[in-house]
Amino acid sequence: TMAREKTGDDIIATSRRFFNNVVCPLLQTHFPAESQQMACGLFGYGSECLRMDDELSRDHHWGLRIDALLPDALFHERAASIRDTISAELPDQFEGVELRQGHVEGAGLAPESLEGFLRRTLGIERAPQSHAEWLDLPEVDIVHVINGEVWHDPSGRLSEIRNTLLAYYPDPVWHRRISHWCRYYSGMGLYALSRALQRNNMAYAYTAFARSIKWALELGFLLNRRYFPYDKWL
Repeated sequence: TMAREKTGDDIIATSRRFFNNVVCPLLQTHFPAESQQMACGLFGYGSECLRMDDELSRDHHWGLRIDALLPDALFHERAASIRDTISAELPDQFEGVELRQGHVEGAGLAPESLEGFLRRTLGIERAPQSHAEWLDLPEVDIVHVINGEVWHDPSGRLSEIRNTLLAYYPDPVWHRRISHWCRYYSGMGLYALSRALQRNNMAYAYTAFARSIKWALELGFLLNRRYFPYDKWL
């Protein structure tokens, strides 16, 4: 089937066409004011957002979806109405791909609070403004904010945050994180591996070896000024 042949890149492109041709006109018809405060795209959680989905990963949360972020107050006031009204007019599939519910409620269109999404990922409701805030951001969750694509963002609020994050860490923060990862890699990785081998503690040696590989890969991302994803996608 067509759905089995779709790659991560294809599902993003297909979802974009689905938004432009089907969902966006419905939003403009039924919710013109609300859509001006809405940021729509395909981003957040899921291997398809990183264009890394495969046959196995398509058994859950995979399919056409439009992530739609609304200001928190508007989300609580109007999200259910938006979701129900739009869903009632959506087809069961588009270009041979079924609509399936993703990581938040809603098949085809998945409204979510912008502030809630940012708290769940970055831990703050805006872009970082100080070196301390940058250091506090969980790097693997920054990826959930900057991945995929945003196709509609009239207010520019989400796009501004994404652009700040995409510009990468300020240099002092970048240098600090590199030093941290060098310390993890050398002290808790290779040194621990060496000591475990000297003691013939193979269970811990294997553990230290695996951690060393992980930290080395993450250090490579840091040196190339790229955010690294969490383990299963690393």
